[in-house]
Amino acid sequence: MSPTRRLLDGLGLIWTLAEKDLRIELRSRQAFYTTLFFSFLILMVFNFAFDAANQDMRKAAPGILPGILWVALIFPGVIQLNRSFQSEREDGTLLGILLSPMDRGLIFLGKFLANWIFLVAVNLVTLAIFMAVYNFPLTSSTPWMLLLILLASLGFSAVGTLFGAMVSSIRTREVLLPILLFPIVIPVILAAVNGSTEVLLAENFRFLFQWIKILVAFDVIFLAASYLVFEYVVEES
Repeated sequence: MSPTRRLLDGLGLIWTLAEKDLRIELRSRQAFYTTLFFSFLILMVFNFAFDAANQDMRKAAPGILPGILWVALIFPGVIQLNRSFQSEREDGTLLGILLSPMDRGLIFLGKFLANWIFLVAVNLVTLAIFMAVYNFPLTSSTPWMLLLILLASLGFSAVGTLFGAMVSSIRTREVLLPILLFPIVIPVILAAVNGSTEVLLAENFRFLFQWIKILVAFDVIFLAASYLVFEYVVEES
């Protein structure tokens, strides 16, 4: 079999696995609505706490807004990561997938892709709510904000998918996953918050590309590392 054919077959398997998870979520929408509600609740709590409706937050407390946004974007994503392997563990289908003659790295990439698409979809809706609640109009810098969301969600989903598989068989996974995940993704959060500060407030992009480079480097390193160690993680768990 030619390398090109093997590559196409691998990509097809990845998309098949991702599509399966996305179809299951599309039918129930339980995780989507729960995650989105959690994001909305975070935005509204901060809105009432800082009385954003009665003052211009960009002038009164400019450094707070990017932090509020990324708390609402990142933290609710743990809900989906906790669920990504749960149903397959309970139904026994994960064992069938692992016993198939498929590269286990492809299983990881399929799960990761589904989690990434899910998280990006929730984050785009959350960004729209944030811009409406905190009076941020659409500007020419909005595409840069979308790029930050794509890159930060990618790194978060890569590490979260690996750790989600690691703790999926543990009863206290809801508590353990955030403890393992957030210390690792601190570079993603810092780069995303600082990049968003430049996009939303400064709009001079002086250091924006440095933060983007950090996100790209994190994504490449941890996506590759998670792909390589996933086989050993599922064997131990």
